[in-house]
Amino acid sequence: MLVKLEYLWRQYVFPAVQNLAQLVYRLLSPLPEKARLPVSIISGSVLFYALMVVTNPKTKTFEPREQSWDVRAHSVVFGTTIPEFKSFGEVMAERNIFLRALVDGEVISVSDDLHEGAFIKKGEKLLTIDPFEYENALGEAKAQLISAEASLKMSRQDYERAQKLFEKGTVALRYLDEKKTDLTVKRANVDRLKIVVRRAKRNLDNTKVVAPFDAYVSKVTVDEGRLVNRNDHIALLSDASSYEIRFNLSDSEYGSLLSTQTKILGQPIIALWKVGNKEISFEGIVKYVGARIDPSIRGVDVIADVSDIGNSQIRGGAFVEVIMQGNKLSNVASIPEDAIFTDNENIEFVYVITNNRLEVRRVKSLMKVDGNILISEGVSDGENVLITRFTEAAEGVLVNIP
Repeated sequence: MLVKLEYLWRQYVFPAVQNLAQLVYRLLSPLPEKARLPVSIISGSVLFYALMVVTNPKTKTFEPREQSWDVRAHSVVFGTTIPEFKSFGEVMAERNIFLRALVDGEVISVSDDLHEGAFIKKGEKLLTIDPFEYENALGEAKAQLISAEASLKMSRQDYERAQKLFEKGTVALRYLDEKKTDLTVKRANVDRLKIVVRRAKRNLDNTKVVAPFDAYVSKVTVDEGRLVNRNDHIALLSDASSYEIRFNLSDSEYGSLLSTQTKILGQPIIALWKVGNKEISFEGIVKYVGARIDPSIRGVDVIADVSDIGNSQIRGGAFVEVIMQGNKLSNVASIPEDAIFTDNENIEFVYVITNNRLEVRRVKSLMKVDGNILISEGVSDGENVLITRFTEAAEGVLVNIP
């Protein structure tokens, strides 16, 4: 191009310009000095125009290119799946009780095992309350009972003797009735004192506080030398033999789970407890489902019994992941939630990428499971659906999957 311009300049433009300049000079020479400037301007314009005509420069034109968007896509795969619904819950002992003092007195000894976090066995002695008064009370009650039983024996003999005398007619009926009344009173007194003895014995036994079941000690509220009253708290115990897991299902998860099976009660669950780098699993059975959706959390409370904790040493308050499985579903595909779009009428659709262009397809979604959506129709196996969100997405838009 430059060579061509140089050739045109030398062959045509330069000689023409040179001749025109000489002509202008001859025309300007006889004119007055004031008239030369306008004539020079006109001549220069004519010269410039001639130069433009000869060189004839042309502007390049560019045709606009269609915008293409780099996007991410998900390849659809249909098959059979068992949906899993995940939640998080808290492990709790089925029994949490406050161990109480059943008698008044001074705590004279405390077991070394009675401290927070300790594991105690059923029947293990935890502490002793001073038994002195209760030993004396039991001794007195026993002595009174022995005396009353002796008195009852004599009263029974007197009554039997009065019966014989009455039969012989030697004593009046009034005398017999007096002996019978005395016998009844003595018998009632013996019965009362037997109760007193049993109560005194029980109080003495209660000075030794023992573990009612295998448990973990959650809290201790007494120590040696302290005076305790009846019903004072001694320790909080958590049953170590039976646990339950309390967790929550959102209303959508609850509805999705019910859509795959008729009931949730009695369904199995798997609980995962992460301890450092280890993950310990437990199995359980759902034993309770809340009667209503709690509006404060938009979910329903669920409680499951844990069947076997093995030797994991799990404690109440542990935080676990809970997994519930629905029934098997056939001919479904799992796609990311970002692949589902909705129109103004709240109808769900996806963008299928066909020949690098977006194509709108309505889909039938079944449920949301672990961040993905299960669909049963609307797309074919192996097709790619758009998962990139951008405002320009529409039918026919050109896209590129890097």
